[in-house]
Amino acid sequence: MTDKQLRQAESQLPKEEKFDRAYSAFEGGIRLISKKADGTETRYKVLFDCDGNVTIERF
Repeated sequence: MTDKQLRQAESQLPKEEKFDRAYSAFEGGIRLISKKADGTETRYKVLFDCDGNVTIERF
């Protein structure tokens, strides 16, 4: 992911969640992990459109 795509993904996170890490999934694609202040994690699937823009979908 480029810096621009990472910023697009971060902007779609709920306000109480902060970006923690991203990884390439075994099944294919990229996963994004966010954390809340209490330490709980949420996983998102990163989707790319034909122009390279990013959308995240809760996994």
